[in-house]
Amino acid sequence: MKSQKLLIVVLFLISFNAIGQNARFSQIWSAPIQFNPALTGRFDGRVRASALLSWQNAIAQDSFVSKSTVYMNHQNVSIDVKLGKYRSSGDENPQNQMANENTEAGKDKSGNNKKVTGYWGVGFNYYAYGHETAPIKATFYSLSVARHFYTKSNRIFGFGLQFTNAIGVLDESKGKAFNKEITGGAFRYPYKYGNGLVERSGTTDYRDVNIGAYYGRVTESVMFELGGAMHHLFYPKYDASSVEDKDKPSLRHRVTAHSIIRLRLNEKWGIVQKNMFWKEGLYYRSKNTDDNLEITAFWAGLEFYRTEPKGKINPNFGFYTRNFQTMMPYLNLTCGRNINLRYSYEHPINSIKFPAYSAKRNEVSLIVTAGRQTNPGSRFYKKLNFW
Repeated sequence: MKSQKLLIVVLFLISFNAIGQNARFSQIWSAPIQFNPALTGRFDGRVRASALLSWQNAIAQDSFVSKSTVYMNHQNVSIDVKLGKYRSSGDENPQNQMANENTEAGKDKSGNNKKVTGYWGVGFNYYAYGHETAPIKATFYSLSVARHFYTKSNRIFGFGLQFTNAIGVLDESKGKAFNKEITGGAFRYPYKYGNGLVERSGTTDYRDVNIGAYYGRVTESVMFELGGAMHHLFYPKYDASSVEDKDKPSLRHRVTAHSIIRLRLNEKWGIVQKNMFWKEGLYYRSKNTDDNLEITAFWAGLEFYRTEPKGKINPNFGFYTRNFQTMMPYLNLTCGRNINLRYSYEHPINSIKFPAYSAKRNEVSLIVTAGRQTNPGSRFYKKLNFW
């Protein structure tokens, strides 16, 4: 049985063979609203506030600057709230377990006979990237709403809609060193035209619409979740330079997808395996010569959780890779029920053989949740949520 479970994990790890580079976080799962708007409100508790900070550097890859090191900082801050009555999807308070077992599955917390069949989630997400030596910086403000449904006591699915206002600023007087791998994207740079002698500048903004969905199910032996999202539904203009608007290209769709599976390792430890896919520039037919510059990435990894921890401070750990060309150790520290601190360091495996992967990333995230019922390891095999 154990060998079969490990085989499932291996199959998930090799299920994609993505190539290219990616301009996002190492801990993309720590910014779920940015990744998929359907994940707004997808957590244990009533209110969640998150902050993710990333410090990145890589080798310059443009033709105007020698092979120097370039730097980029990323920040993502979000808050999301559940509206109405809800179940915790397997994260019930153990003190209420007996009462819940004596009532019909799905009854709300007031104890009446009305089933709780779902709830709403609303959220705000702020994302920004830039550096004092970088030629381009951008800021994104997003509002999202999601509806979550319980079809049965052990199943949940949801849909989400997101509206984003994006602002991009180009200023080559700060520098022209650039690396696509560490820059956040969604604005056009570098340019194929120009001789590198003229310092270009400009500002632009656009409105964006994103949609997403997911489905999850849990049993005592296994839990799984599948989801996907599509961004840039209406092809906004994304060139921040001073060229005429009619000459500016449109931003193609971004597609994201994820899978999560929870398995039993032994009596003390459980496994959560995640795959996350990010594809920029999706199109069927295109005459835009910039489309072949867009990026694809795939994260795969394992997280190990101590089940039924005794103390209030519980360290868990994991290991991820991006496109199987970087290595990323990951530490997940939970303090009580409400505070979660995460740290990761991503390092390229062979940047000479894979020159697109020269980035090094240090990332720290802090997640504070109000109304949470348990820490991640408690009642581990009842949970349906590992965001």
